[in-house]
Amino acid sequence: MIDAENESKRGITLKFSEKGTSMMEILITVAILAVLASLGFTSYKELKARYDLYSTASRIYGDMEWCRQKSMGSPHGYGLYFTSKSYKVFKDMNDNGSFDSGIDTEFKDTSFNHITLSGYPAGGYVYSRRGGPNSSFTLTLRDHYSHTKQIVVSLFKTRMK
Repeated sequence: MIDAENESKRGITLKFSEKGTSMMEILITVAILAVLASLGFTSYKELKARYDLYSTASRIYGDMEWCRQKSMGSPHGYGLYFTSKSYKVFKDMNDNGSFDSGIDTEFKDTSFNHITLSGYPAGGYVYSRRGGPNSSFTLTLRDHYSHTKQIVVSLFKTRMK
């Protein structure tokens, strides 16, 4: 036990407050937590946008490789047709090297909200029986934070940057 009388004689004063935390201390703590939570939420949204961008680019790259594989040895080419917010995977039934609605067989139609595509060929592109695309281009994917991912398609190789 602390002997408060002897301690006060030595020049040490002990005061025990019977009050709890004040309202001001609680408000400051809540304000600090709110600021930290808003910073965390903002960075979480940006991190999720980067993940969505990368996963969309990976999905498109995978579909490009699927088309290349299916075209090799097939009587018809397979390709992709792009718009600014979506893309279609198709089989070029009339062998003209571009997507024709109503003639070509569609295998996949994918759209996305927060990602924009640019740099794609106007009529789409098709892989030949040897596995090469009929055109070279650089597909750029951009999210609403202006992060970009590129897929470079050349006559010899397709790669993601």
